[in-house]
This record gives sequence, C-alpha cells and structure tokens, in this order.
Amino acid sequence: MITLIYRIFTVTAVTILLSACAPPATVPASSNLTLEMRRVHSSLNSQEQAINELSRKVAELENQLQRQSNERERLGHAPQTVSGDYQPSRGPQPVGVASTQLQGEGSPTEVYLQAFGDYASGHYQTAIHGFETFLQRYPNNSYASNAQFWLGDCYFNQQQYPLAIQEFERVLSEYQSAPKNPDALLKIAIAQLQLGATDEARQAIDTLGQRYPNSTATQKAQKLTIP
Repeated sequence: MITLIYRIFTVTAVTILLSACAPPATVPASSNLTLEMRRVHSSLNSQEQAINELSRKVAELENQLQRQSNERERLGHAPQTVSGDYQPSRGPQPVGVASTQLQGEGSPTEVYLQAFGDYASGHYQTAIHGFETFLQRYPNNSYASNAQFWLGDCYFNQQQYPLAIQEFERVLSEYQSAPKNPDALLKIAIAQLQLGATDEARQAIDTLGQRYPNSTATQKAQKLTIP
C-alpha cells in the first residue's frame, strides 16, 4: 500500500514539474487587438488635445489683433503689428506650435497660423502666399472663411483695393454664414471709397445694415463720410 501511494505521489510530482516547465499559453489574438486599440485611442486623444490647443491659440491671436485694430481706429493711429509671443514664420514659432522648415508645411492649423503670423507682422506678400496655399489645400477647413478674409485684408493693407474687393466678395459668396461677413462688407465699402466709387460704397453699406443691423461693422460704417 505504501509502495502504491509512493508511486502515485511520484507520478503526480513529475506531472506538476512538467507542467511548470511547459511554455506559457499563447496570449489570445483578441487581447493583442485590445491592447493595440488602447494605444491607438491614447494617441488619438493626444493629437486631439494638441489640435484643441492650437485652435485656442488661433482664437486668442485673432481676438488680440481685432482688439488692437479697434483701438487704432479709436485713436486714429497707423496700423501696427501684433505684440506678444507671436512671431512671423521667418523667426521662432509661437510657444506650443511645432516649427516648420518651409512655409505651407504642417497640419492645417499650423499652416493657417503661420500665414496669420506673417499677416500680423505686416509681411503681407508672404501671408498672401500662405493663405492661398491654405485655401487651395483645405477649402473646407473651419478656418477657410477667416483665411479668405485675411487674404483680402492683406491686399487692403497694401492699398491694392481692386484685389481686396475681389477677395472680400469671395468671403460673402463662398462662406455665406461666416462670422467675418460684416467686416468683409465694411472693408468693401471703405475700399470702394478709396477708389472713388461712392455708389458702390453706399450699396455695400446698405447691404451691411440690412443683413447685420446690430453688428460692430455696421456701427463703424455709420461713421464713414461719403462725399
């Protein structure tokens, strides 16, 4: 009896040892897929956060430029560039924005931000190229209407009024619900006045007042002097 128990014990021990020495079971493919999906999801979250941060910086810069523009108009000062951390594409990039070696490289937001930096710094020809590149590549991007407006303003600030009017009219025709439409109509009116086209200027002001009666652009238009 003891011998039988000893044999059973021996066989059991050998079986346990063999089991311990056996290679581990293969991880199911579904587990690998789950891990990969988690990694992809984490990467997408990081990219989304970076895009949101860039979008926030764009909004801040545009608001800063608008405030400075309003203040210049109130004081009657000549145009100035945006102050602060933002630099044109020729120099260091803004904090938090990836540097690009050539104009037009990077994500849609980076391309837009680069062109806007040139515009804000008074480098209008470079900005024109940047905005045109952006519009050609990303015509349906959420910044497209703004890019079209700033493109017109580049020409406006260079006193190339016919080209400015052409680009501002594209804002109205291609982006009919764009937030900058009132400003585009105001700039068209001012450009027409600079060209001596008073009838066209009045028409633009009338359209502005009818479509956007409560806008800041309409309030500014009411202060214009038309011969």
